[in-house]
Amino acid sequence: MKKILLLSISLLIFTANFSFAQNAPNSIAGITLGQNLSSIRSILDLDSARSPWQKEYIKRIEIKDLEGYNGGYIVVGDCKHKNIILRFKLKYVDESSDFFDKIYSMLEKRFGKPNDWRGNPFGTLKVWKWSLNDDLGNISLILQHFSGDDDSINKGNSIRLSRPSWIEQEKDCWDKANPDEKTKPIPAKIKGMSWFIPY
Repeated sequence: MKKILLLSISLLIFTANFSFAQNAPNSIAGITLGQNLSSIRSILDLDSARSPWQKEYIKRIEIKDLEGYNGGYIVVGDCKHKNIILRFKLKYVDESSDFFDKIYSMLEKRFGKPNDWRGNPFGTLKVWKWSLNDDLGNISLILQHFSGDDDSINKGNSIRLSRPSWIEQEKDCWDKANPDEKTKPIPAKIKGMSWFIPY
């Protein structure tokens, strides 16, 4: 009887996980992971395309303001998945905590409880992360709210979708095609630990 009960619980958990996996998201506001950037060319600022520092294998392109959203960006591959959307972030026009709570409740209802909490203890940064799977692999979904004074973090509410494994594949592809040339570093001008701190 105990074995049957354990088997039933395992089957229930598997079914629930499978259900969430089948419902794993890949689109928000008409932007879809895995699509070519040409499919959304009209909403992109193509002149903004840049590779982040030390990440030549991807390009980041700004998104024009959409109704209900205050811009954002897409990240596309530049090697194995050239011009394919690997990640994107959208910033909501509504910056309130109430709006964040509403979006969170909708996401939890659809995808279950998030896997990770990445906020700060002061309550000014709230970050929930879901790790979901579908037939093509892992999808990362991140919902964020920030109301602090740090200029390096965008204030308000934002949402991100990405395929982390595709980004890793992009890096591996780039590294194989562009092996590092071993060069000797420029010697330190100051001896000892003083070289590593401001002066």
